[in-house]
Amino acid sequence: MRRLWYLEKGIDDGAIKLLQQHNWTGNIRELRNVVERLVILSGKTIIAEDVKNYANP
Repeated sequence: MRRLWYLEKGIDDGAIKLLQQHNWTGNIRELRNVVERLVILSGKTIIAEDVKNYANP
């Protein structure tokens, strides 16, 4: 059995839709920072509520 040093994280369709609709004025860097924040602060699956809470600090 192989152990993973990371945990897999999912993202639900509602969260993806909100991320796609967001106006990314900071371009890819802003999107990258938000995704990193979502991965760190959300539960096992990133949901739309997480995007609402963390995409606009």
